[in-house]
Parts: sequence; structure tokens; C-alpha cells
Amino acid sequence: MTADVKNRVKFVRWPAESEIREQCKVRGHLCLLVVEHGAPPPDQLSLYEDWVRPPIVQEDLQARVRQLAARAVLKSKPVLDPAGILYFKDSSVTLSLTQCEMLAPLVARYGQIIYRTELREILEHSGSSSSSNALDLHVMRLRRRLQVVGLAVRNVWGRGFVLEPL
Repeated sequence: MTADVKNRVKFVRWPAESEIREQCKVRGHLCLLVVEHGAPPPDQLSLYEDWVRPPIVQEDLQARVRQLAARAVLKSKPVLDPAGILYFKDSSVTLSLTQCEMLAPLVARYGQIIYRTELREILEHSGSSSSSNALDLHVMRLRRRLQVVGLAVRNVWGRGFVLEPL
């Protein structure tokens, strides 16, 4: 584990240092709560938190810290999980299967043009109509869903679409 990854994660004793946990939430720091002996774990965790009980094996600790560091990517780039949930910053939205299929290349090439023909092929493979009107309707519905998480699908006239922050 690199020092950079370990430095991005704050280790906080729970519940003794609950005020430090709150500061981490406000500042958007990654936080690994070390639950003290006999104390119950926290009821709810943010996306940027995890918890362990001591003693913890070094390999397990490293895995938890790496997982937390990987979540930090969500602050700057959207992530579409296999269950059909799109995460971006501190928000998430559940999408339909067709929306996920259309969004996958937009997320994979975030900030880059995805050509209309590529999205039309996705619609064809899913069994939906792939006409220009059908594609525009699917994009319109996708735009509405993405507003919730602060993302937009922008038209690149005559070429395709770009996924970007609002």
C-alpha cells in the first residue's frame, strides 16, 4: 500500500472520536472507523466510510484502506455499478437496464464524444427501436434521471453526446 493511499484515509476511534468523524464528513475525507471494544458499530455509513474492530489482520486493513481510496474516484468521475446504480459525488440514482446499457460507454469515456451510431447499435442489441427519434427519446429520459446526481448529457451537434457535470 502506498503512503499516498494511506495518508488519504483518516483513522478514527469510534465512538470516542465521533466529532472527528463529523469533521471528516464535512471535509469529504475518507474515514476508517476503529470500533472500540464493546461498542456497537455506527448505524449508518457514508460512501466514504468503513469500519473495523481491533485486532485486525494487516492484510484486511490494507484491503479496507484500498477500497476506501477507490471510492474517492466517485468524487470526480461517475461510476456505474453492475446493479444499475450510478454514483457521482455524494449522490446515486438507479437506472433501467436500457439506460445502463446506453450510459456505460458515456461513463467509460467520461467527457468524450460517444457517437450516435454507437448508441443506436446499443438500442438495436437491446431489442428497442434504434431510430433517431427513439434514440432522442431515450437520451431525454436519461437526462432527467442524471440531473439527480448532477450530470448532464450534452449534444455535440451532428456527431453524438458527451457526459459531463451540470
